[in-house]
Amino acid sequence: NAMLVMGKGACLLVDAKNAPFGKQLRRESEAAGGQILALVNTHHHADHTGGNHAFTKDIEVIAHDNASPRIRQQTNRYLSQMKEGVKELAEAKPKPAEKVKDDLKQFVGHMTEVKPALFVPTATFSTDRTLDVGGVKVVLKHFGKGHTDNDAVVHLPDLNILHTGDLLFHKVYPYVDPDGGGNTKSWQETLTKVLALCDDKTKIVPGHGDLCTKQALADQIEYFDKMRDWVAKQIKAGKTRKEIVESNPEPYNTYNVPWIRPITLAGIHDELKAEMGEKK
Repeated sequence: NAMLVMGKGACLLVDAKNAPFGKQLRRESEAAGGQILALVNTHHHADHTGGNHAFTKDIEVIAHDNASPRIRQQTNRYLSQMKEGVKELAEAKPKPAEKVKDDLKQFVGHMTEVKPALFVPTATFSTDRTLDVGGVKVVLKHFGKGHTDNDAVVHLPDLNILHTGDLLFHKVYPYVDPDGGGNTKSWQETLTKVLALCDDKTKIVPGHGDLCTKQALADQIEYFDKMRDWVAKQIKAGKTRKEIVESNPEPYNTYNVPWIRPITLAGIHDELKAEMGEKK
């Protein structure tokens, strides 16, 4: 989920989605909110940073310190998104706007000229940064490892709104990414700190899933508790990694985006094995 923060005569965009949508996101943001003060990447994953190419030349693009080197290494992933986007738009129903198709064709036509710098943030922060977006206070915070090692939350304290990035998958299987610095135990600790920013009226924009309240943060903490416990019991019972990864344990067997579930279970399995001092 992307989010547009609109102040007086200025706006700030949170996340730029996949590469094919960058220019369209910029057009829509400017049409709705005027001058774009900055784009914030909540973490390095390509479905949140792919559209950076439409902003980096003349707009401040902000991310955590650890995000930049990871984003720099993903150029081929962004190019792949563009190629796939051309095919998907050709088959899409209803048909997308011609301008979007033109964006893709133009980008793909100049792929040999694409450099990592088109996607890399132009500014980074370590623990926090505060911005004034046309009178709206926006606070960026990094609490430590979680979904990745570079997760940022975007807090609008005066409006009681919080964008969590992929620290929160609301009723969606949470993507565990150890290669990106993620760890479910640290993730729980980070979620606890994020929860402290909220009250019962806080409106939360998760990275994936519907808008929600602070209960969703508590639910995800509980999810990791239950899944770590479940996987530990399966390991103790002699189940193989393959058997565990192919399982669909209750009470979360109806969560959305099921292709993520094996990745989640594999990540938890490997973490627990490492904690036991054993190989995967």
